[in-house]
Amino acid sequence: MSRENILFTVVGLLLGYLVAFHLVVYINQNQPSLRSAGAGEAADQMPPDHPAVPTDDASDRQRLLPAAEAAGKTAKEDPKNFDAQLKAADAYFQAGSFEDSIDFLTRANHLRPEDYDTVVKLGNVYSSAGRFEDAEQWYRAALAKKSDDCDARSELALTYYMRKPSQPEKAIAELRRSLEIDPSHVPSLHNLSLMLMETKQFAESESILARLEKADPSYEQLPRLRSELEKARGGSNNTPAVGAGKTQKKLPTD
Repeated sequence: MSRENILFTVVGLLLGYLVAFHLVVYINQNQPSLRSAGAGEAADQMPPDHPAVPTDDASDRQRLLPAAEAAGKTAKEDPKNFDAQLKAADAYFQAGSFEDSIDFLTRANHLRPEDYDTVVKLGNVYSSAGRFEDAEQWYRAALAKKSDDCDARSELALTYYMRKPSQPEKAIAELRRSLEIDPSHVPSLHNLSLMLMETKQFAESESILARLEKADPSYEQLPRLRSELEKARGGSNNTPAVGAGKTQKKLPTD
């Protein structure tokens, strides 16, 4: 981020807030985590019941790659085996090879284009690869089949938020639609509260956090979210000349 020298200190404060913001973005349970360049540091911030995410460690990726290659070989030798394509896709995903995972999911989709879960998974892995416009198309295809899938709509919202340039207004609109369908949908409440913080809609963010607490009183991320809201409010009060009323650019997350 480039600013005049007089604003460097202010920008540093804002960047610190943005890093914290993205560390707690909620990735839906049973969805692969969003990963793109510089996005690996948040894995340990996920909810405790979140599924395993691909490793950023090169040695771990190297260890997992032979199993992925073996699964890929089996899938290629039996190209009409739908389950084999999915197994290879998952193995490559866990090894951090997203493009290979996309390849095998695409093969699976060609075999069973009506399979809803495969369509959603394609959105998930495209997001993991940082290809958010492609992910959007797959999430929209999924929602065309099942418009009340709040998990898919929440993930669609993140594709707007995570892309460059970020489109938080579109993300917020999708999260609002999700909450019209399920007012207690935790991922949508979580992410909407954060996006409202970043767009400086602090009063509504606080209201959404109250709804989140009502939906899940034991939700472990609530204290962290409230802390982020206080930081955001403080940063806004202390730095009115920078970004007031404007969207802050994103830092990718896991």
